[in-house]
Parts: sequence; structure tokens; C-alpha cells
Amino acid sequence: MKHILLLGLAALGAAACRDGSAELPASHARAAAGVEVRADSLFSVVPVEGTIVARHRAEISTRLMARVTEVAVEIGARVRAGQPLIRLGLDDVAASRAKAVAAGNAARAARDEAARHAARMDTLYAQDAVAAVQRDQARLGLTQAESHLAMAEAAVSEVETAAGYARIVAPFDGVVVARFTDPGDLSAPGQPLLVVEGAGAREAVLALPADLAMGLAVGDTLTVTTRFGETTAAPIRAIAGAADPLTRTVEARVAVPNTWPTGVSATGLVPAGRRLGVRIPTAAVIRRGQLTGVNVIAGDRAVLRWVRLGRTVGDQVEVLSGLEAGERILP
Repeated sequence: MKHILLLGLAALGAAACRDGSAELPASHARAAAGVEVRADSLFSVVPVEGTIVARHRAEISTRLMARVTEVAVEIGARVRAGQPLIRLGLDDVAASRAKAVAAGNAARAARDEAARHAARMDTLYAQDAVAAVQRDQARLGLTQAESHLAMAEAAVSEVETAAGYARIVAPFDGVVVARFTDPGDLSAPGQPLLVVEGAGAREAVLALPADLAMGLAVGDTLTVTTRFGETTAAPIRAIAGAADPLTRTVEARVAVPNTWPTGVSATGLVPAGRRLGVRIPTAAVIRRGQLTGVNVIAGDRAVLRWVRLGRTVGDQVEVLSGLEAGERILP
């Protein structure tokens, strides 16, 4: 008879579990009687999407139209400031330099000849052997020759400067994160060839709604999370002084850990005032896969109720729906 009674109780317990409720022992109900859900003044936050970027990032390009002869790095390579990255062919530059140097030599010879002629005219004018107009024409010829020489020398300098662009080096210590060219490609002025990111500081770039940005300043802290579940308290490093006229948003840059990968999305929680809400101990939450619930006391029974949770602060979690203030739950 005793075994039959125990089996009956087990069957009753199983039935209670299936409908989400269970009868509480008197001692348990008395212990749970004091755990009351209360309304509290909570910070309201608005999630704002952004992207993790390196604080130092450079798109490497050139000012030359030239053939790429060497790319010394691959994606993922670590580079040092001043390290050669790309070399460009100098055939066209060398031809232009030779032409400019030849023009410069001719202009210099013409200037020297004009200077000698002007000196002779000065001597003859002093001896009353030539008219003043002839002396003035000689001086004008010298001035023009000097002007032509200056332009030729500037052309040589420009070509030599351009030759310096054929050797492209890393602007700072970092990592190559993108490569858009190979040997044999033709580069164009302003065309990105490589992208180098600094290996140090990272930040999240957030587009804040203009009304929320008004209450923020440099040094304020926002909670930032990634889709990988990483969370950090991120101080605002910079914030735009005006909204973008097209998006009506204000750009803010917040510092995040250096270990966070660039290019991934991030969510910043921006304060938006206070509101009434309820929070419960995180220990009271029951998790079943993707579902979250709590045991709500109803009379002498505990009923499992599914709830939707919000932010977790310390050992408390906000309940967005499914639970009202004044109800009692099992701890």
C-alpha cells in the first residue's frame, strides 16, 4: 500500500510539472512570501548601432599614374612605420625627368648668354656707344631668361618629387587589413592600394539621434556590446558639435578594448531618461534554451511563467514583460 501511495504522489508531481505549476510545501511558501516584485525607477536606454574601427587607419595610395612593380606585404602582415610597402615603375618618370633636366640645362645656358649680353650692353651704354633702349632690351631679355630658368628648375623639382612617390612606405606601425593591387596593375592618383590599421586603440563609431546626443559630453560613459556578447563601459572620446543634415544624427566615438576586431557591428546603449520598471534577482531566472521564466507564487502553488528580460545590472535583471509589481516569486 505504501508503494502505491508513493507512485500516486509521483504521478501527481509529474502532472503538475507538465502544466507549469507545483504545490509548495508550507515551509517553502513561508520562505518565499517575502520575495515581492516591486516597481523601481530605472534608466531608460536606446540602442544605437555602430561599427568598431581602428583609431589610426590609412588608405595607402599614390599621386602617380604608374605601373606597380612590387607589393611587399600580404593581408594580415604587421608593418613598421617607414617600412616599404609598394614600388612603382619609374620608366615614365625617368623619361619626364630627363626631358625636364634637358629643358633646365637649355634655360640655364640661355640665361647665361642673356646675362653676358646685358653686361656688354651696360658697358657700351656707359661709353655712349649704344642707345638706352638697346640697354633696356638686353636687361628685359635677361629677366625673361631668368624666368624661364626658374620654371625649368621647378619642373625638374616636381618630377623628382614625383619619383619619391614611387616608393610607398607604411605611415605608422600597424597591420595590413586590405590589399587592392598586384604587380603589373596600373595605379592612378588617389586610387587605394592598401589599407593599414594601427595595432593600438579601437573605438566604436555611433550615429546618435540628435535629441539624445544633446545630453552627452566627452568623458561620459556608454555601455557598448558586440554581437559576440562582449560588453564594456566605453568613455566618449569625441562627439560632433552638430548633426548631419541628411541623417539628423550626431557622430560619437567611444573607446573600446584594443582586442575587439575592427569592422564588426556594435551597439551603444544611450541614456534616454528614467521610467518605472521592475527588476528581479538574476538567481530567480529559469532558463530553458532561449526561453526565460520565473516561478510565480499563486496561493499554495508555484507557476512557471515565461518572461522577457532586459538589461542586467549587478545581480539584478530588468523584466520587460510577463511580470507585474506586487507579484511574488520564488528566489
